[in-house]
Order: sequence, then structure tokens, then C-alpha cells
Amino acid sequence: MSKGNKARKFIAIVCVVAALALTAFFAASCGSSSTAKKSTGNTTTTKLPPGVTAATEGESSSTTSSSTSSSATQSTPAATTPAPAATTTSTPSATADLAGTRYTIVHATRPNTNKSVISSSGREVPGDYLEVELTAFNTGAAGLVDLSQYSFRLLSPGIAADTYTDYYGTVGTYGAYVAEHEISATLLSYSDLQPVAYKVKVGENITKVFVFFDLNPLTDAPNAGVTKDNSQFIVYKTAGTDSGTQVAMSLAGYPD
Repeated sequence: MSKGNKARKFIAIVCVVAALALTAFFAASCGSSSTAKKSTGNTTTTKLPPGVTAATEGESSSTTSSSTSSSATQSTPAATTPAPAATTTSTPSATADLAGTRYTIVHATRPNTNKSVISSSGREVPGDYLEVELTAFNTGAAGLVDLSQYSFRLLSPGIAADTYTDYYGTVGTYGAYVAEHEISATLLSYSDLQPVAYKVKVGENITKVFVFFDLNPLTDAPNAGVTKDNSQFIVYKTAGTDSGTQVAMSLAGYPD
């Protein structure tokens, strides 16, 4: 081969190689430009774990956020303070047994008039009085009980027993002398205001009976020396079996 042909062949090979190089260069440049455009766009792609799509990942994030928000905003129930227990005031029920009879004080009130013991035609007198309602139950320990054999009394340091005859004379329905600070009165029935002096059968319970004491027979002023706290209601056996025995019940705690 002549030198001229060799030179032309070499030049042709160089041209081909140069063309291939330029083609590769332009292809790489185009690819880099395309990649750059993708990476510099507004959306940034995040690599997700296997099996998780963009749709499910969004739902999971939304659910978690919603749950977190709900937990954060859910209010904790306020601690409730238990309501205070209702207070009740119970009336005492002083009870005592004497010679087969059980006596219970139901009420002990202190009226300022004798209205509860007078008839429609009676004279109402103001004053300081004590009304004791009680029951009498025959327990059976002594057979029949004769209420006429019992005396119902009041003992208090404020009682001046020797003043009762000045007003009541020998009639001791609302107060008669027993001792210096002790008086007796008559057991009465609420139904007719008459004395209760009948026999009580075994197991029978006598109710709606009471004793009415005048605490200050000389004036209508209150007797400051007599209080329920310093007063005792006494049942005394005056005759028959167990005569001379007695029981005492405090009037403390009974409301007016």
C-alpha cells in the first residue's frame, strides 16, 4: 500500500473515533441534564420500605397523626369528690324495765302553755311546762301489770317541790311534793286527758300516754334551773310486788 493510501485510512479511522467520542459525550450530557431536572424539581422523592407504596404510607401517617391528635385532645375525667354523708339527728329512746313493765320515753317537749292538757272550756295558762310522752309494755315477767301501782316523777336541781301546794293545793295532777327537788304527776291519756290507771295484759303495749309537769307553779316565767340535761324521769313502784323500787331515765338529747 502506498503512503498516500495509508494516510487517508488513518485519517478516516481518527474521524470515526472522534465521532463516536462526540456521540458518547453528547449522550452523557443529555442524561445528566435530564437527571438534574428530575432532582431539582419541586417534588422530593423519599425511599420507602419494601411493600409500602406512597398511597399506603400517606394513610398510615394520616391515621397516626389523627390518633395522636385524638389522644392529645381527649380530656381526662375530673376526679369526683364523694358527696358528704347526710347527717341525721336521732331522737333518744330512753328505756327502763321495772316490775314487769318496760317504759320508753317517746318525746320530752317543753311547751310554754298548758294547752295540751285542758278541754275546750278550760283556761289556758302560760308558763313553763314539761310534757313527757311514753309507752308501757308488759314484758310478762310479773303477770298482769296494774298501772295504778306506779308513780311518775321528775327530779331536777331546779325544782322547788315545796312551792306546788301554794298553787295546786292537794291536787297533784301536774306536780306534787316528793322531795326537795322531786315532784310527781299523773299519767294521762291523750285520747281523753283522763288518768291512766288500768291493768295491762302480758304482751300488751300502752301508747299515747303522757305526764305533764308544771316547772314553775308561782310564775309564768321560765325556770332557768331546769334543763333536760339535768333532769331525770323516774318511775317508782308504790304498791304490790317490788314496791319501793324505781328506775330513772335521763331526758338529755330530747328536742323541744
